[in-house]
Amino acid sequence: MKKLIFSIIAVATVFGSQAQLLWKVSGGDSKGDSYLFGTHHIAPASVLDTTPGFNDALNSVSTVYGELEMAEMTSPDMQQIVMKHSVAPADSTLSKLLTAERVDSVNSILAKYTGGMLTVAAVDMMKPTVLDTQLGMFQNMVAFPEFNGQQQLDMVIQSKALETGKTVKGLETMDQQLSMLMGGPLSEQAESLMKSVRNDEKSIEYAKLLAAAYLAGDLAKMQEMFNDPDVGMSEASAKRLLYDRNDNWVKQLREVLAVDNVMVAVGAAHLIGERGLIEQLRKAGYDVTPVK
Repeated sequence: MKKLIFSIIAVATVFGSQAQLLWKVSGGDSKGDSYLFGTHHIAPASVLDTTPGFNDALNSVSTVYGELEMAEMTSPDMQQIVMKHSVAPADSTLSKLLTAERVDSVNSILAKYTGGMLTVAAVDMMKPTVLDTQLGMFQNMVAFPEFNGQQQLDMVIQSKALETGKTVKGLETMDQQLSMLMGGPLSEQAESLMKSVRNDEKSIEYAKLLAAAYLAGDLAKMQEMFNDPDVGMSEASAKRLLYDRNDNWVKQLREVLAVDNVMVAVGAAHLIGERGLIEQLRKAGYDVTPVK
């Protein structure tokens, strides 16, 4: 634990003055200056106050793009969309996919976070990814204990944009996103859930270090951590959750940047690496530079 705390302090100290969550996109066929901002879906909204240039960048654009248009979350059809993607077939419920021993293991971890209020039986009809995602939320909330669900970072950014008369759009719909998140084979989802259960303590440490790297704006450290064989992303998951989506988003942005000044606020993982938005936009002829 001392080693973990030291590591967090070290990351924050070394990189804290060089945060690179906000990037300017210019040149090429762009209409003017646009921006990329990397979010963390559990980080406190106060990160916006400590990101140099964020407010000026937001004020200078006409449109804000998120992964989703967050207002979709309150649409009357949303519950039906969520249920369509998250409910498993009757012959593949959690109690049928998991052995009794595995159910006990999952319940033990859930009890740690919810005091027994959430159990496998209570969500038996849901796909394993639903529980896996919830477990990841619990682990990340240990890293960000100040997280307020009413002030989720992506939502706050879009709300700020709307308050100042800007247009808000999503790069994908909730239906598209849930299809991607929940669409994998149920057997693979079950194995991913059990991997999360087995690595719970390591995942918490990982979440804390990732939180420190995010707050420090250290995208290189984040990329290194995503390659962790135990709790990082597999190549298949990275392709499905990041790379394929990045490719689609860049196609959209190349059309948008020529006619509009925009801020793109998406998960920071989408910015990093050779197939991240930063490098892909550079290869497309744009200048992408950190805002200091």
